[in-house]
Order: sequence, then structure tokens, then C-alpha cells
Amino acid sequence: MRRRLFSSVAFCLLAVSQLIAVAAPASAAGPSICQREPRDAVAQLCGDQDERMYGMFVTFAYPTPSYGGPPPFGYADFYNETQMFTDDAMTKSFAFGLNMHYIGSGTDFQPYWVDFTAGYSYNKIGSRMQQSDGRLHTFMALPRCDNCATWDIYYDFALVGTTGTQPGPASHHLVTGWSLVDMSGLVALSSTSNRVMYLNGNKQFQRFAQVNTSTRAPAGNCAPGADPNYCFRFATNVTTTGGSYPAVVSWDVTKPIVRPGSSPAQTHAATAAVTHGPSALELEQRAQAFADAKFGGNR
Repeated sequence: MRRRLFSSVAFCLLAVSQLIAVAAPASAAGPSICQREPRDAVAQLCGDQDERMYGMFVTFAYPTPSYGGPPPFGYADFYNETQMFTDDAMTKSFAFGLNMHYIGSGTDFQPYWVDFTAGYSYNKIGSRMQQSDGRLHTFMALPRCDNCATWDIYYDFALVGTTGTQPGPASHHLVTGWSLVDMSGLVALSSTSNRVMYLNGNKQFQRFAQVNTSTRAPAGNCAPGADPNYCFRFATNVTTTGGSYPAVVSWDVTKPIVRPGSSPAQTHAATAAVTHGPSALELEQRAQAFADAKFGGNR
């Protein structure tokens, strides 16, 4: 099982976690998953809107982790995942992203995609890496055909799989960002910027209007004497285009190690990520050209 249930202790700590949320406006699309399912050890941005989404694109660099102590079970998992729901009840979806798996002696990096069409299907993409390669990687989902309820999944613009048939050919709900499992308070992650876009009905990639997004990033229990594993504070930021009707450019997350009872000045922050290769803007332009080629240009 890819994710294990949190312990009863973690569940209790959830009640005292500070949930940082920017509420999305009322919408026919329904409440955001950021408001429906608050969880601990996550740093996520949700996009929820009336306009239908027919695909998605996200790019980010793999971060560098550092650790403040060994995990209690000898391993830990961290997921940077983007998930698109194909029904408003949020029972069916597909997702893709990066699994960082700590095994005590080092961290493995494994891209993957998941199909929740009929149960749960986890699919690895390529081989694990032993360290971040310092490049921006891309994940993209495009409809298999016009009005198809299946999506082709691409990693770095290479086809890696196709979803099963979803409840419908479009979505109103998307979530992107980090979910940490085990030793969540004892790991630091260098900065990541998830630049996420959705495919509209004209087969054009669009940024989310900030008014159609919300966020969640609990602070855990950082009181003096608390278990350091459950003091999982994140540093987050939403980068926008500015102006009177800003759009979201990226969801920015850095994960420091915060000692229970310490002041912010005593936290241990990870080093910043250094990237090389094509820029994020160049990759977004390539994604649009890819969609144009698949669907015959602008609609």
C-alpha cells in the first residue's frame, strides 16, 4: 500500500494543527478538497472552478532533502503529486508526481502515475534515481480523443500510460503539492515551485485565476516537549501574475526542520534547489505546441 494510515496519535494532533487556508468563492464546482479533507503533513494548492478542465500540465525540479534524525520505522515517503478528479464527489481521479523514498542510507527518487478509475493502480515511470538531477521535469495529461473519458499520461513529453475510463471527459477539481508520510517533522526539503496549468475546452493550457484556488499547510504540533516528528512546519507562497485579476504562476513550498519549542530563527532550512536545462516557460510553451499537434492547432 503506497500510503499508510496515520496513527491515532497523529490523528489527535490533527485537531491542534493550524490549517492555513485561503477559501475559494462559492462555485457550482463545489467545495475545494483543501476544505473537504484537511490532513496533517501536507502543503497543497487546490484549483476548483466552474470552467471544465480537460487535462493538466505541471513542472517542478526534484528537491534535495536533509534529515534531522532517523525515522522510527527505518524509512519515509514524500510525495509531490498533482491529482485531477473526474467527478464532483471526488471518488474517481488520476494523478502523477514524484515519490521520494528514504531508506535510512539515502533517498530514492521515483516518478509515477496513479489511476483511481477502478480501485487503485500505481505505475512507476522509468527507474529510480539516487539524487536530484537538477532539471525541471514535466508531467502532462491530455484527453485520448475529443470527448474521451480517458487520458494519456506523459512524463517529460513521453507517453507512459493511459487511464481507464473515468466518470466524465472533464474535471472541476485539481490539487497539487506535497504529502509527507513518516518522519515528516525531521526532514527538510529544498524549495519546489509547482507550475500547474489546466487544458480548457479550446485545448489551450491556462493558469488558474487566484480567486479559484485555495491552500492548506498545517503546522503540526510544535509545542515544547512535543514529538519532533509531528512538528512539520512548511514555508509556502503563491506566485501570481499580479494585477486586479491575478493568475497563479506557481505553488512554492520549502520544508524546514522545526524543533518543538524553538523560535523560527532556530529552524534548520534546506538549501535552495539549483536547476539547469530548459526554463519553466520554455517547457510550458512546448506543452502547448504538443497539445496543438495532437488536436490540430487552436480551436
